[in-house]
Amino acid sequence: MRFRLPFFQQLKAYNGKTFIQDLIGGLTVGVMLIPQGMAYAYLAEIPPVYGLYASIVPLIVYMLMGTSIYAAIGPAALTSLLAFSGLNHAGITDPDEFLNGIIVIALLSGLIQFLMGVFQLGKIVNFISKPVLKGFIFGAALTIFLSQIKSATGIQIDAHGSLETLVALASNVSSFNFYTVLISVLSIAYLFYMKRFSKKIPNQLIVMLVTLLIIYFFKTDHYGVSILGTIPEGLPNFAVPYFDWELVQLLLPASATIALISFIEVYAIGVSLEDKKDQGKLSPNQELIALGLSKFIGSFFLAYPTSSSFSRSAVNKQVGTKTNVSTLITVSLVVITLLFLTPFFYFLPKAALAAIIIVAIIGLMDFKYYKALWMIDRRDFLMFAVTALVTFLIGVQEGITAGVVLSIMSLVYAISFPHTAEVGLVKGSLDTFRNVDRYLEIDVDDEILIFRFDAALTFVNVSHFIKRLKIYEAQKKNLKVVIIDAASIDSIDTTSLEALKGIAEKYKDNNIRMLIACLKGPVRDQFKKSDMFNIIGEENFFPSVSEALRSIKGEKRLLDPQITFQTNPPRTNRGK
Repeated sequence: MRFRLPFFQQLKAYNGKTFIQDLIGGLTVGVMLIPQGMAYAYLAEIPPVYGLYASIVPLIVYMLMGTSIYAAIGPAALTSLLAFSGLNHAGITDPDEFLNGIIVIALLSGLIQFLMGVFQLGKIVNFISKPVLKGFIFGAALTIFLSQIKSATGIQIDAHGSLETLVALASNVSSFNFYTVLISVLSIAYLFYMKRFSKKIPNQLIVMLVTLLIIYFFKTDHYGVSILGTIPEGLPNFAVPYFDWELVQLLLPASATIALISFIEVYAIGVSLEDKKDQGKLSPNQELIALGLSKFIGSFFLAYPTSSSFSRSAVNKQVGTKTNVSTLITVSLVVITLLFLTPFFYFLPKAALAAIIIVAIIGLMDFKYYKALWMIDRRDFLMFAVTALVTFLIGVQEGITAGVVLSIMSLVYAISFPHTAEVGLVKGSLDTFRNVDRYLEIDVDDEILIFRFDAALTFVNVSHFIKRLKIYEAQKKNLKVVIIDAASIDSIDTTSLEALKGIAEKYKDNNIRMLIACLKGPVRDQFKKSDMFNIIGEENFFPSVSEALRSIKGEKRLLDPQITFQTNPPRTNRGK
């Protein structure tokens, strides 16, 4: 494996104009990252300053090794929730142990991602279907929303899990704080209203500054509005988190989930924002290595698990960022904040952070996609809905597990019960065949069955093949010929070959001729190895269904019969 540093490739044609664009991009993203970082750390129920700590070393490491120019690495809603949920699951409640645990999760998830990249497992992103991922995000978004209600309303509750939290909120709804609710509602309304204007406006920072000034001048903290209080000054120190094998075992499920979800999130954002001229440059395995090292190294500098934010990344592109030099500007802004500005956040209301989180997670909900899913594919919608419900009602790790299991079950179902059809010749054509159940102008002969199976033929679905074939046979009162259209069968296993032998013998006993047309190369190879051509008879194989029909009707064949059996040895530069 080769370690790459794509950052230095970006510097080859660097100039003053590029720096100005990177400067604007870095400052803009930094202004967004500071309030978001603090808010997402608050979501993970750790001191907000850790959101700023997580915005230094992980960004620098990804800047050097990442392949996406626009993916804005840093604290994110989903990873914050996953980390908090994982620690809750593990039963860690002591503040010091909780803080240490969340850093250990960063270390472990980073190590997992790094090893995935080393062993070239980047394509794992293809094994989670979009409905499952969207369901997980929707369920997690609901969980995040619910977790912020107490901060947005001032209702004091002590509950764990969505159902318990809902019950506690309903029981204590009368204990809300009017000033807290007012700050939350006005902040949310402002953020939603301003979304219709330029995304370059630092609306989240404006909310923080305005609400902070309101608390400072009007002393509303005296009326029950919770504020952040003292935030430590200075940069994070180098520190090795404490862990032992028992803690590793306890936190490994959450770490693995974060490793997978944060990779999918960053890679999806990178691909969606990739320019046409740069398409294909985003390497999933290099991204895994970059993300893994950013988490792993960052954990020694008090950085909790990071990912990427679509809002920051989209702004990063919109303002014209050209290279990852912009990350240096962003990090510089965070460092200046930690060194000189943290005392000014003393009066920041927690309601403002809750408002920022609520607006951000509502942006994760893609209602147009949910509606389209319902209209197009109810099975995919069911996967989405179950994943969302399990995530919200039981837990985020259980949600993603349920989603993956459903994806596998759906895939197995599709393989086990593929589409089949009786096809017939379209009237007026010579070689156009269509499903007799979908088209009206089709010639159907009561003595001839043309059966098409639209999948690879394996031990998983051969019983379905036989069952569907029998159903079509039963519809023919005077069946004499069965033509199997194998155009859609791209592979076959030994179980299916044995089944075909049995079908051929049954037809022979019943004086029914079986013909096979359109055999693909890999299937033809298996037939040759298993002597199927001799068992069924070479005269019963045809290069097309139309040639098979001409033979049955005694018409002149247009193609050389031997073309069915011709093959060339595979070229060395092609896959076998």
